[in-house]
Amino acid sequence: MQKSTLSYDEEDTFRKKLIALLLSGAEKPIRSKVNFQKELFLLIRSMPQFDSLFDFMPHRLGPFSNSAEQVIESNPELFVADNRGIYLSDEGERFKSSVQKEMRPENLEQLIRSIEFIRSIYDKLSDDEFMFLVYMTYGYTEKSDRFDALLKRRKQLADSLLRKKIITHQRYQELLKG
Repeated sequence: MQKSTLSYDEEDTFRKKLIALLLSGAEKPIRSKVNFQKELFLLIRSMPQFDSLFDFMPHRLGPFSNSAEQVIESNPELFVADNRGIYLSDEGERFKSSVQKEMRPENLEQLIRSIEFIRSIYDKLSDDEFMFLVYMTYGYTEKSDRFDALLKRRKQLADSLLRKKIITHQRYQELLKG
């Protein structure tokens, strides 16, 4: 993990910007806090230069970032977490637009493509499907209170992932052998 050279306030602002862009990557909210954490985890995995900003750790429901949770909870003017899911408020939409305007077009385009890809695939998953796939791909099982129960449902979860075309037949076989 690379140590950031940004101040605490700069890191916090950068976290807000990335989260705003992630939440704007589809026409609907991210359905749950579990899915939000996992989608952000996958986005950060694709951009390791930002790993230290979120510092994901093993948690009872898989990879978890306290700093990401803090950003959502500490900025209700930007981010809404309710029974519809997690999404941008009207002010959050304006914030996201200003973030997009300040970015270099080629960087914005690449980031938006990554976000849209992640959201288009992983928004379809239930919490259990998403946790199972992340656990089986990246680990983070040490503190999990769900991993054993998910393993008992391995075939059912792998079948569902294959049916939704989230995984290939080869990955399906790997998940069954696990």
